[in-house]
Amino acid sequence: MIDGHSIAGIIDVAADAGVSPTTVSHALSGKRAVSAKTRLKIQESVARLNYQPNLVARGLRSQRTHTIALLVADISNPYYPEVASGVHDVLTRDGYLPFVCNTNGVAEAERTFLAEFVARSVDGIIMHPMALAPAEIRFIVGRRVPVVIIGEDDGSHSVDFVRSDDRTGISAGVSYLHDQGHRSIGFISGPVGIGPGDARLISFRLAVAALGLRTDDEWIARGPYTRDGGLDAGARILASSTPPTAIMCANDLIAIGAMDAARAAGLAIPSDIAIIGCDNIGIADLVSPRLTTIDNNARGVGIACAETLLLRIADGPDAVARHTALPTRLVIRQSA
Repeated sequence: MIDGHSIAGIIDVAADAGVSPTTVSHALSGKRAVSAKTRLKIQESVARLNYQPNLVARGLRSQRTHTIALLVADISNPYYPEVASGVHDVLTRDGYLPFVCNTNGVAEAERTFLAEFVARSVDGIIMHPMALAPAEIRFIVGRRVPVVIIGEDDGSHSVDFVRSDDRTGISAGVSYLHDQGHRSIGFISGPVGIGPGDARLISFRLAVAALGLRTDDEWIARGPYTRDGGLDAGARILASSTPPTAIMCANDLIAIGAMDAARAAGLAIPSDIAIIGCDNIGIADLVSPRLTTIDNNARGVGIACAETLLLRIADGPDAVARHTALPTRLVIRQSA
């Protein structure tokens, strides 16, 4: 501040430091070489005048706001903070500020947030959609806003995709259960058409068929991606006429709920019923018995999303879409 009311600008800093405004700009942006002595003088003037860069004006000049939107389905699910951590570390290192919004997996919320962030001129969007298809997402945000989707590639060429290799992970889980002697395996998925459950169920069916195992319709259940959802769906499977000896689940919260259902039915885990989750969230190693699960590297997904988005920003909208699949691994603990 240069007096009781005025806010210092770059011209004031230049005058105080005895250099040109261009030199101040170069020193603050780091884009051009400035001598150490001159840089120190400018830093002292910045501190003395309490100069704050005008980010709005900078954005108008560069056509960049250096803001990124991250839309997640359920921030209370420990998977998403891990994703956000990876996104944050990459983007902030590159000078971007990420904003996280929780959609609750509701279509209208997804539409509203997308439109709002486009209106706010974010430089890109990372999203794990639960309700909207990639084509609708692209229609809402327009052609020029970079979009990276967490999830299965639907063959779209208009957005970039990052996903975990669920098929390999699910297959490893089914094979492990088969090796443990299980011949009747159930699966708890999410609601139809919402989130990763459908793709993971397809992967499960393929893995079971490859081993020559049958799948009883009573052993397949659906519910919300929550502990309560797993409790309800698990209870339904365990109440079937011939319940399976093992259950795989579309995520860890569902699996923990299925464990609750097994205990409520008086079953011991894993001797009476084995249970495997998917995601390897932090709580998977804290529940009792500790949850066997498929680690799909949530933080790695976030890192890959951010790196993919930065590449898209640099390459522009006409570059070929990138589809990235990250490896998964089976983490064997006590529940199976």
